[in-house]
Amino acid sequence: MQILLLQTWIANIGNGFIDKGARVAIERAFPDAEIIEASGHPNLVGGRKTKGFLPNVFSSRDESAYGELYRHSSQTPLQNIINVGELVDVDVAVLPGCILYEHVLEKYYPVFEKLAEDDTPLVLLGAGGGDYDPETQRYVKQFINEVEPAGIITRDRDAYESYSDDVPRAHDGIDCAFFINEWYDPPTATDEYDVATFDKQTTPKIASDRRTIHTDHYPFEQPYGNLWQKIKKMKSQWKLFNKENVFVSDSLRDYLFLYANTRVTHSDRIHACVPTLAYGNRAQFWFDTPRGTLFEKVLDEDIQDKPVSVDQSLLKRAKQEQVEALQSIISHSL
Repeated sequence: MQILLLQTWIANIGNGFIDKGARVAIERAFPDAEIIEASGHPNLVGGRKTKGFLPNVFSSRDESAYGELYRHSSQTPLQNIINVGELVDVDVAVLPGCILYEHVLEKYYPVFEKLAEDDTPLVLLGAGGGDYDPETQRYVKQFINEVEPAGIITRDRDAYESYSDDVPRAHDGIDCAFFINEWYDPPTATDEYDVATFDKQTTPKIASDRRTIHTDHYPFEQPYGNLWQKIKKMKSQWKLFNKENVFVSDSLRDYLFLYANTRVTHSDRIHACVPTLAYGNRAQFWFDTPRGTLFEKVLDEDIQDKPVSVDQSLLKRAKQEQVEALQSIISHSL
């Protein structure tokens, strides 16, 4: 069997943890399958180039209807871009991550068109949304009605309750990045330290007698972003580089080394906390977002109140259930 793993983009390094965690889940479900990875970066570029260098100041949303960016224009970068996923013959495609909103689905429109043309089933794995507002749900349901995914494994209860009735098969699962410790086993660090990863707000005062390493999850700033995105990122990085012990890398393994060895991770980034928990360490999440409900699937304590760790036996069970659900959904789709 050949399985196409459609990835998003590592403009945000945390997306890479999702992609590699998804690969682990697929390998566990189908150990003999050939997995073909296809980055969504071309589609990010095409989408952003199509939207232009100046932001739409009148709306916080990208598009109001599924396919609007692609279909309601001609000879745009999004129409001209090519993705590896359009050039391979596979049995099934899998798209993981925070994908259930227009920011991702619009950019992947041409790939979905090709999958439909080839009668290739699509499975959404560890899927969640940026939010679950009525407008977002309406948009995602348009996508589901047009693309007809074979099934969905969600990463939070809100996503499951919003979309499980719209697909043939669904499972109330967990975020794919919880599998990341099975993808890479980092060496042991020589020093003790904490990690602070804050891209959205000012780093809070952290009480610790250990060194604090300040990481940035946007190692490439905002590639092909509009003017506002670039200015906003540059401004936040000016503050970052005035700190001591700053860390920026283009390597997933470098970040995972830090999260596997940290005593505590403090962050407003979900995917600084998830790998920290997966490696058995403590994390505290410092941001209020609908995406944060994914922690409720594996934690008994509130990760926003204090540093917490995950019950590894509970996590192991949830991961096995996710693997079995993926086996079932893909087997029924073929």
